[in-house]
Amino acid sequence: MLKKPVAAAILAALSIGVVANVYADTTPTANPSTSTAVNIAAAPQDTTQQSTSTDQSTSGTQDQKAKRLDTVVVSGSLINNAQIQTATPTYTITAADIQARGFNSVTDVLQSSVFATGSVQGPQESGGFTQGAQTISLYGLNPEYTLTLIDGKPITQFGQLYNGQSNFTNISNIPISMVDHIDIIPGGGSSIYGSQAIAGVVNIVTKQHMDGVEVLVRAGGYDGGGGASQRIAISFGHDYGKLNVLGSFEFDNQSPMWAYQRDFTATTPHDEPVATIPDYGNINEYTGAIQGYISPPNGCGPMSGLFNGTTNETTSSVAGRYGTYCGSQHVLGYTTMLNQSRSYDGMLKLRYDLNDHVRLYSDVLMDVQTQKFTPGSDFIWWGPIDQNNYPSGLIEDAKTGDILDPERIFAPEEVGNNYYNELTRQFDLMYQADVGANGTFGDSNWNWDAYFLRSGDRTSVSAPERLASAVDGYFNSILGPSLGMDPNTGLNMYNPNYAKFFTPLTPAQIASFTVPVEENSNTWVNNARATISNDSLFHLPGGDAGFAALIEGGSEAWYEPANPLVEAGDIWGQTATSGGGTRNHAATAFQLNLPVFKPLTFDISGRYDRYSLPQGGETNGKFTFKAGVEYRPFDTLLLRGNYATSFLAPDMSALYLGPSGNYQSVTDYYLCQVQNGGKNCASDFSEEVEGTLYSNKDLKPTTAKSWTGGFVWAPLNNMSFSVDYLHIAITNEIAPQPADLLMRQDSQCLLGQLPANSQICQTVVGPNGNDGQVQRNAVTGQVSTISQYYINISNEVTDSITSELKYQFSPTPVGTFGLQFDYNDMLKHSYQIYPGSLPINQLTNPLYSSEFKSIVSGALNWSLHDKYASTLYWHRYGSSPNYTGMVDGPNFPGAGSVAPWITFNYSFTYTPIPGLDLSLLVNNLTNKMPPRDPSYTAFPFFNTENYNVYGREIMGQIDYRFGGSK
Repeated sequence: MLKKPVAAAILAALSIGVVANVYADTTPTANPSTSTAVNIAAAPQDTTQQSTSTDQSTSGTQDQKAKRLDTVVVSGSLINNAQIQTATPTYTITAADIQARGFNSVTDVLQSSVFATGSVQGPQESGGFTQGAQTISLYGLNPEYTLTLIDGKPITQFGQLYNGQSNFTNISNIPISMVDHIDIIPGGGSSIYGSQAIAGVVNIVTKQHMDGVEVLVRAGGYDGGGGASQRIAISFGHDYGKLNVLGSFEFDNQSPMWAYQRDFTATTPHDEPVATIPDYGNINEYTGAIQGYISPPNGCGPMSGLFNGTTNETTSSVAGRYGTYCGSQHVLGYTTMLNQSRSYDGMLKLRYDLNDHVRLYSDVLMDVQTQKFTPGSDFIWWGPIDQNNYPSGLIEDAKTGDILDPERIFAPEEVGNNYYNELTRQFDLMYQADVGANGTFGDSNWNWDAYFLRSGDRTSVSAPERLASAVDGYFNSILGPSLGMDPNTGLNMYNPNYAKFFTPLTPAQIASFTVPVEENSNTWVNNARATISNDSLFHLPGGDAGFAALIEGGSEAWYEPANPLVEAGDIWGQTATSGGGTRNHAATAFQLNLPVFKPLTFDISGRYDRYSLPQGGETNGKFTFKAGVEYRPFDTLLLRGNYATSFLAPDMSALYLGPSGNYQSVTDYYLCQVQNGGKNCASDFSEEVEGTLYSNKDLKPTTAKSWTGGFVWAPLNNMSFSVDYLHIAITNEIAPQPADLLMRQDSQCLLGQLPANSQICQTVVGPNGNDGQVQRNAVTGQVSTISQYYINISNEVTDSITSELKYQFSPTPVGTFGLQFDYNDMLKHSYQIYPGSLPINQLTNPLYSSEFKSIVSGALNWSLHDKYASTLYWHRYGSSPNYTGMVDGPNFPGAGSVAPWITFNYSFTYTPIPGLDLSLLVNNLTNKMPPRDPSYTAFPFFNTENYNVYGREIMGQIDYRFGGSK
């Protein structure tokens, strides 16, 4: 039995709702002397556990020798001993929990974590930069601040950029059936893992050992249609003498879900334009606002069959606008909310015991995924946007002098194949492979492990886009030849054929000016690592001291070239930025665990990382450390805390991204001071300015400090309760130079408040007074362009508190019940754009963030006679800002928040014979849609970065395990 009641209580609580799987064993047996009171979760470089069903002729001595080759690395630690637990909390969800709670993917698991309070883009983000990838935001921080590992080893980042700016890890292509458990380690972890471990570390631990065969089949669908899914997974493992083999294959298929398949998003309150010609009036009437519309000469009869027969002639919902246009309430419904997806995944693990002291191993994990999706009909349109042919994006009617802006949305009947012809196709290949060896130095307590790893991601996206010359040529035939430019408006004049404009196109006509435009990205990581460890270095009054050290080196790359057609401006409405490069990396680290007394243990770790660019630029070196303490004043209480420093090496995109154009609103403080005495600058001297963003190879690492403090209390043998406080302070965040700061510096230089020969003025204004980063029109004095660079400038702070309660009821005649609650509350999240600016409260200012302040989840488990088991899982997102607040700010009339979002998942499993599980799973049991937001009047009427409209999902599953040693 366990000597410490606290350990026994917590280990008992961890067993709630978990059905043992004798065919896949990755968790090492607790040593009788274990005194830890926290959740120990193995995350090995090689965690192979010998089968519990060994051949009867195998001697105990041989077993002991074999087990010496089995390394166990605790997540967040380098020391290969499951008895050693650092003072950093580790939160674990097992494969049994994943299945019982109805999670369909690694994305579901991680985004359902109470730590994932941040809003993130994904498949519902119509027109987003990464509609074919998914990620998480811990504590509302940028996804790049979370390090994701597989079996404690690095995986490469996704090739496309999150929000068009930063690198991140795509978690949507990691096969769920191969996962044994997932560890989340909050806070700084750079002293063990290096760069990116600021918000936390996610360690996805795959199955390590198996004896027998497991076949899993799952199928299901949603109440509202769309999103039907199927999964087949086959795993096999066996010991062939000295050789152990574990293989797994998974196939996943998912149908798309369209917005028109949900009442919440199927229609708009008013008719959206299909064919419309807004009229701004003539030069004497022009105010910049639409005055009315040029009505279809023959009505909308010719177009009435579009959008499933719902297109009609309609008037504007804005009072006072004259005329009509052709529109439909179903225009925006042709948007995918869930991608069509098909994945083929494979995993192979080989272990060969060369002798009693050396084991050779190799691991390969590969995912091939194809997806199809579309941002919707709102993105598939034509208008006069070519500034060369249509100055200001407008035309002028030569007969009336009216200024017009014709726009045409292409309907599914015109595109063909019910809009499937317009689906973007994404192909993604992700892999992680290693070869290595581990063992012991003779019969000593010294262990070693060495491996070489390669991880890569190749993504190809092919989107049907419109050739600018062809699509403009077609509509030019409707507008007619240009009759010259009106000197009063600067616009080209036409005699449009309005009747032809309000005529449907054929699929053949659409196809004539549509071409597949392919974009490719490629990333990879090479990493070689050697580790030595000793979990009994010397003896202390509290137990044996542990020590580990490592050295590693490697390189990484990111390439995302632009499509030549887009780069040349041949694709209508598209621009592109390319980039790419490599860098080298080396590191060394150590860890020391010191149980100085039985109740008191210290844990110290440190690491030095060095990054260099072969193409020149800044060479960065960073040392990070962590110091933790565990104190047990009595057997049922553990007090723990740590202090850590961490860092993020500059993004590859920030180092290598090519010039990127943009438009942004700025305040001209100089003209405001000169022309208005510095009054009402923001309201009277704001303007849209063209800008260009440049990379910067001289960037420094982003740095952070964090500390945690908390306790684990086990007042009863079947109950545990933990509370932890986490503070993270990030400095030197990499961000584009703030335009507002540049405008303030420009004003100070021009007004003589800063010396003209100062470094700031030489850079911002330029040596000649108008050749710096801020350039002005020589005639009007207004700002014409701004050049910005990525720099180290911003700061960010978060404070949070996390608690967890686990209770296992005493067995009853009707079964065994268990209960678990997890809670996270964000106490603070502030962001300072640049030093001297006022920190922005991310929790109360929705202009900058719509993250959740709190998340709580709970699970009630029941089992009876190893034949029946069920789980009711409950998840509550706290309130988030409403649409008015996100658009107009927290002080605008009508700004507020939407109600909390609560969903339930339910699963029931019947085991008629040992090894066969039959399961029914229902996700979103009550078919809950996103909370209603009356102010969200724009499609899709909810915050796609916080909620989804998938609704109730019902799945059936068969899991059959057979073979193996008996």
